[in-house]
Amino acid sequence: MSPTPMERAPQPDLEYVPIPKDRYTSRDFARREWDRMWTRVWLMAGRESDIPEPGDYFTFEIGPESILVIRQHDGSIQARYNVCMHRGNRLREPGRGHASEFSCLFHGWRYDIDGTLAAALDPECFRQGVPKDRLSLQPVQCDTWAGFVFVSLNSDVEPLREYLGVIPEHLDPYRFEEWKVEFDCTVEIDCNWKTCVDAFNEAYHLSATHAWTIAFSDDTRTEYDCYDRHTRMIFPEVQASLRHPESGTATQEIKEMFLKRVGIDIDQFEGGEKEARAAYAGAIEKMAPMLGADFSQLNQSQMCDDYHYTIFPNITFNTHSMFVWVFTHRPHPTDPNKMYFDFINLVNTPSQEVPRPEKRFFSTANGDTLEGVCGGGELLDEDLYNLPRIQKGMNSAAFQNLHLGTQEVRILHFQDTLMKYLDAT
Repeated sequence: MSPTPMERAPQPDLEYVPIPKDRYTSRDFARREWDRMWTRVWLMAGRESDIPEPGDYFTFEIGPESILVIRQHDGSIQARYNVCMHRGNRLREPGRGHASEFSCLFHGWRYDIDGTLAAALDPECFRQGVPKDRLSLQPVQCDTWAGFVFVSLNSDVEPLREYLGVIPEHLDPYRFEEWKVEFDCTVEIDCNWKTCVDAFNEAYHLSATHAWTIAFSDDTRTEYDCYDRHTRMIFPEVQASLRHPESGTATQEIKEMFLKRVGIDIDQFEGGEKEARAAYAGAIEKMAPMLGADFSQLNQSQMCDDYHYTIFPNITFNTHSMFVWVFTHRPHPTDPNKMYFDFINLVNTPSQEVPRPEKRFFSTANGDTLEGVCGGGELLDEDLYNLPRIQKGMNSAAFQNLHLGTQEVRILHFQDTLMKYLDAT
């Protein structure tokens, strides 16, 4: 395994043109997205570790569809549409579970865990017969990478590794397949799914939305890389923004929020920004044996900074050496002004037991917040506060287009990629 490539990607050949707001507010546009994009790409459905034994399953809800992801007797993973082929009843409610077979609660049709129709009640009543090849659960393309299960509604989709492009080369050194789920939630947000993706695709909003963080993170020296479909942002931490009056020093916030947490005596620490980053990275490396973690392929920047990747269309990785926030942004099935924000926190503790938490559910419409619920909840609440207000503003007659700058190049690249799908014949 090679280390994560550090080379900058070439500047994308993109025009800084207005982005019509209809892409975020129109039901017709949302329908085009479903028909031409969502049904043609690979989508992250969940974690392999959530279905360790044959018969274990979880559902994946996307738009109007529900998918069963099931561990098979031979240890492989299959995906099937979560719909009985008799009269269309959903076989399982959303969530995780175990089944020796899937039995429809409407008329009792039974399916093996590989999706094969096992029995239909009173088959002699069907004069046209009960052909298994047509009436077994319909298959969905399924593959895995880094401990994540991906599905695609496109039977002709390219192989997952080909679709992911540079992503495995960049993120395999972290060994996510060994990491544990420490937190899991879904938040229903009153905004378009792309409004949410955009919010995490730039550091331009940091000094206004998260002003308190510029004492230990650096929006001004963030690097943006655009690849084929996907993008990267290297967001420096353990260093203050150039906007901060103490930039270049080990600010008190750096000492309290980073050095102290890894066991460094901040009263005895002497040095500036460079020394603080080296001390923090060194302290984490010393934790590896206790955690069972492998940091051998990570450099000092990866030990300190947020390596932020967006996998088109709807996956966000906030990648650190000790944890990664994984977001998926799912569209509401009928309303372009609503979406589902899935957030799991993975922790790099392969040799330690981490009980699998149950998924929790929240809603911005109900005024729910994440502060005190999970690490980083205060930060995420600041974004969750903005998102519904952005969506309302987009619906104003006074607002017609997004006006993007160079720090928002990942949004521009995302829009370009999206339109290539929607305009394809």
